[in-house]
Amino acid sequence: MITIRGKSKRELLEKIDNTDFGEEEELYINKELTKDLAINILESSDIENIYLPKSMYGRTSKKLIKALEEIEITIKPKNTQTGRPTDKKEIILNLKKENKTPKEIAKITGINLKTVEYHYYKKVR
Repeated sequence: MITIRGKSKRELLEKIDNTDFGEEEELYINKELTKDLAINILESSDIENIYLPKSMYGRTSKKLIKALEEIEITIKPKNTQTGRPTDKKEIILNLKKENKTPKEIAKITGINLKTVEYHYYKKVR
């Protein structure tokens, strides 16, 4: 699943345009899905499932959801973590013990690759 977060609709549109979706079929965005965003996603990728925070899913047009379902694209609400962030170092080190690469850890956790690499390669003091 690819995660795209933005503070505004314009920022989301730019990030969607600049993202290489490859053969990825799932996308999470942190804003309300609008017609413009949906069109941009459809033009940029072969996404089949779009996930939204529960609060944004409730605000998304039911007509838009129905129209996308007619072309076999599913919109689903997703519980998102709220509150204080977890200890990234601990998460990264646990996944490192499972022989995951930094890229795999970044993809699994959604933690920035540079942050993962920092904790992954950092010498224990």
